[in-house]
Amino acid sequence: MNPDQFPTDQNRIIAQLERRIADLETQVRQAQGLPIVQASGAFLLPPVSTPAAPPSGARLYATASGEARWRSSAGADYSLIPRATGSNPPDPTITLFNPPGSYSQAHIQTLVDTVESMSISYEALLLSLRTTGRIG
Repeated sequence: MNPDQFPTDQNRIIAQLERRIADLETQVRQAQGLPIVQASGAFLLPPVSTPAAPPSGARLYATASGEARWRSSAGADYSLIPRATGSNPPDPTITLFNPPGSYSQAHIQTLVDTVESMSISYEALLLSLRTTGRIG
């Protein structure tokens, strides 16, 4: 395209600008992204809806709440925020024993203590799984 260097007619000026914009839009659509291997500063990720899975590689994006995420070409969606680590729940105290031949208050108390210890360990396990985000 050989534009008129000094157009005087406004219609010609507008036509030339429209052609230049169309040419630039075509170039932008055909431009290939460059891989980022080093940054000189922080990246700004504007919030977007969850993108479609790319044909290869991954897409890095931010949610409306500001959470950084990436979507793989397999369609998996991952958070880039590390999950909090929980504490290991205590092992339950379980006493193995043979039941007595007749009713015994001590035997019943041992059973109650064992069930209570298992219940406390179960609650600690649930709390640990919830604080690490493994269950809701």
